[in-house]
Amino acid sequence: MSNVTSIQSAATTQRRSALKRRLHELAKLGGHREELEIEYAADPLDQVRNGVERDIAVSQLDRQARSVHEVEIALAKIEEGTYGVCEQCEEQISDRRLDAVPWARLCVDCQSKAEARPHEPEMVRFHEAA
Repeated sequence: MSNVTSIQSAATTQRRSALKRRLHELAKLGGHREELEIEYAADPLDQVRNGVERDIAVSQLDRQARSVHEVEIALAKIEEGTYGVCEQCEEQISDRRLDAVPWARLCVDCQSKAEARPHEPEMVRFHEAA
C-alpha cells in the first residue's frame, strides 16, 4: 500500500510542477489589453476591422483568464488533498486523463456528458467561478 501511495505522490508532484509551469506560461502571455482600446476610425471598414480585432482580443483574454482559474483550482485541490477526484461523480479521475490535462475537474465520462448537454447560461454556472 505504501508503494502505491509513493507512486501517487510522485505523479501528483509531477502534475503540480506541470501546473505551475502552465501558470507561469499563462502569466508570460500577459494580457493584450492595449488591443481593447477603442479607436476612432473615419473609414467604416476600419471601424469594422477594429471591432473584430477587439472582439478577438476579448475572447483571448477571457480564455486565458479561464485557463488561469482552472490551473489555480487544480493547485488548490492538490493542497487540500482532493486533487484527481471528479466533481460530478466523485470517482477518481484516471491517471491517463490527469497526465494529459492536469487541471481536469471531471472524469472522461462526466466530461462527455457535460459537453453533450446544451450550454447553461453563465449565471447558472457562476458557482464554478468562485
